[in-house]
Amino acid sequence: MATPVRAAPVLLRAVTIGVEIVLGLSAVYGGIGLLTGTIGMPDTWLEGTPFASWLVPGVALLLVVAVPMLAAVVLEVRETARAAAVSAAAGLLQVGWIAAELLLMHRYDPLQPLVLALATVLLAAVGLRVRS
Repeated sequence: MATPVRAAPVLLRAVTIGVEIVLGLSAVYGGIGLLTGTIGMPDTWLEGTPFASWLVPGVALLLVVAVPMLAAVVLEVRETARAAAVSAAAGLLQVGWIAAELLLMHRYDPLQPLVLALATVLLAAVGLRVRS
């Protein structure tokens, strides 16, 4: 039977990995959807932004959110020394992505608070693990 001292970091690591998988795969879905036009984002939402099409936002979502999040999953599963730092960076990049969306597009989407909540859970789990 696991002791409470050991069980907490294991649970926090599982939460970290689970949230990273959800956020990483969501970013892959969103990035590919933006690139292919399959998620139905209207071009009118780009008005007032520096973007003429969804190409750059799609590539950026893949590079800024999906790749770091999924890299963090791999490092967490392998239990590397850099895993917590990469997980924290991925969480901060996710928060930055949502902030950039709001600042550039001036549009609210119901998924934004959910994504921010998940990023907050990720950052809290990593912080508690590092602290223990």
